[in-house]
Amino acid sequence: MIINVIVDANDRLREKIKWGFTILLQPLRVETFFSDQARENAINIFYGKELRSTGTNLLCLRPSEEFEDCIKRSALYDISHLDWLEFGGKKLPKLFPVAGKAIDFDICAATFILASEFQDLVSLERDEFDRLRAMDSLQDRLGILGFPAVNYYSMLFKSKVEENFGIRLEMKKFGKINHALALTHDVDYTSSLNLRMIKRNLFGHAILNHSGLTPNERAMKLVYPLLALAGYDPPKIGLKSLRMSENREGLKSTFFIKTGATAKQDMNYNHKSRSFRKFLDSISDDGFEIGIHPSMKTYIDGDQLVVEKSRLERLTGHEVKSVRQHYLKFTASKTVGIWENAGMKYDGTLGFSRKAGFRNSIAFPFPLYNFEKDKISTVTELPLLIMDDTFSDNKSRTADEIFGKMKDLIDATKAAHGAASILFHNSLADPIDFPGFTKIYQRLLSYAGHEGFKMDSLAGIVENFR
Repeated sequence: MIINVIVDANDRLREKIKWGFTILLQPLRVETFFSDQARENAINIFYGKELRSTGTNLLCLRPSEEFEDCIKRSALYDISHLDWLEFGGKKLPKLFPVAGKAIDFDICAATFILASEFQDLVSLERDEFDRLRAMDSLQDRLGILGFPAVNYYSMLFKSKVEENFGIRLEMKKFGKINHALALTHDVDYTSSLNLRMIKRNLFGHAILNHSGLTPNERAMKLVYPLLALAGYDPPKIGLKSLRMSENREGLKSTFFIKTGATAKQDMNYNHKSRSFRKFLDSISDDGFEIGIHPSMKTYIDGDQLVVEKSRLERLTGHEVKSVRQHYLKFTASKTVGIWENAGMKYDGTLGFSRKAGFRNSIAFPFPLYNFEKDKISTVTELPLLIMDDTFSDNKSRTADEIFGKMKDLIDATKAAHGAASILFHNSLADPIDFPGFTKIYQRLLSYAGHEGFKMDSLAGIVENFR
């Protein structure tokens, strides 16, 4: 099925609207073209203020002047007076209302504002690591962080196209399955015997008690280096546990590996050691994906990212396709271009570190927007939905409560015929920092399998979306 889109918009808006259409059509099994006129043997959609005379049946969508004003002023949409739409069992925000017959809000503009990271671009509120805060996002302020609203925009758009042209459009799948999860692991450090980890455990936890540990927990942190020397080393145990859990289910995942350090939050590990090289070779031979987990400053330092990626490719002997920034560091003004220049194909960074949910309101692989070039990016995003760190800070939650929260987000992904990535660090085996998380991960794998999810590496999920 060919869909031809005619975008009548000024230079400031044209590429942004084209990206909005690209996202809305991304889950559909169609070929999308953008042109200046209607095409024969195609579904034709017109976006603009004044329709030029044509004998072709068109679906007409009207643009919002408010959207143009937001882009011009680099400002977010005012949500103080907002109408809502009931569709697919969800309440969807009608951002940028217009007097359209088919759809009475600018669905392309709404998609762009929610999904493109325009919020990150214009937000003046940042956390201590220069990240957009969940509490400042439209998603959180609108109360829609818990489900992928843009998936429902896409389904709404699909229904209007089908109704207007009397056709049926097919949805893409992940192989033969409607919903998917990418299993991913950030390997921030491989052993408690790392010098920075020793300092953190001895001084940060045991002596200064930055994390508010109990006396028994502080005492245990004090002897972590000795326990590691004796063979009880949670990061190593975690690496083994993750692989065993996935191999038992016949699954593959992505291990994001560090090869550099540019800030105190980065922990180098010995890339030349026989044990580390053996680990890389073994996960590669077993069919797991190896991605790059670049150091803190690479989100604004493209040269450093190239250095670290090249180092990992030399170590593995394979092309590195996938990236996830350490600490989920990201800025819309630079990071996407840095990934493009480094030759990255897939990313799994975009989630919130302190609140789980759908940061971009999307649950499917989608091309990012490059604000530097004002065009669609060559990098495909599979959003980060769940991260163990997000839930580990609140020690008052029981394992059942944590699993329940994660299960709700996975259920929301399935209901939207979508996909997302989930992140569990190899440090999940630490009984103090991540109590019960090894079993929580095993429960999630079992539950997702029971619910029929396709589970694979980040690249595996993206490349099977067709």
